[in-house]
Amino acid sequence: MAGLVSAFSGDLIASPKTADVLIVPLDEEGKIAGDEEFGGKKILQYWPESLSDNKPANWQSRDIPGAPLPLYQWVSGGERPLSFTANFSRDMDGDVGSEVDEDKHNVDIDAAIAWLRMLASNDYRAVGDMQLAVAPPTLWLMFMGTKLGYNDNASVPKVDSYTSDSGVYCILNSVDVERVDWFPSGRPRFANVSLSFLETMQIGAGVYPYGRSGMKAIADKYTRTPSE
Repeated sequence: MAGLVSAFSGDLIASPKTADVLIVPLDEEGKIAGDEEFGGKKILQYWPESLSDNKPANWQSRDIPGAPLPLYQWVSGGERPLSFTANFSRDMDGDVGSEVDEDKHNVDIDAAIAWLRMLASNDYRAVGDMQLAVAPPTLWLMFMGTKLGYNDNASVPKVDSYTSDSGVYCILNSVDVERVDWFPSGRPRFANVSLSFLETMQIGAGVYPYGRSGMKAIADKYTRTPSE
């Protein structure tokens, strides 16, 4: 799909001088989906200015008569939303891919928006005389060089050669678009797309929970301790 920089060129992923945000759609088996279904794996045009990553714990309070504080019972881990704004821009008017070459500073903004919204949208599949709804895909989201993943479940499917701490399995929860400026042709010049993802342990037909051991493997590298 013209409009996004493709991540298929190995030099973009392997280059030590290039850090990108990679989004990989997965099929119903948890494997990388084919190009014909979601357009393949792609990188965003620019690195976001910030990434919000929240992870609460769910505790149930129990009031004790006469006690100064309630007791707390741990129930479960809470949702982990990851959100950021993806910026898209172009400096030349014309049809990207035919009239105008695509490059780092010139992409088809409408195509980029449509691709992201497709990743948050369902589809329908014919089963006999019925049309059954098919859920949006699970995604692999990776901020190259940033350790976002903690799922060290030995059975969790792997995405190519990427390690478990380089990204997260997630679903795209919302896509909010702000088009900022236009060319005389009506093509947008800039767009800010607010994206909200939710980490998931549902991958393909399986469920892969994980504990804190994957976090500890990373946390052990933080060695600041008080002086004696």
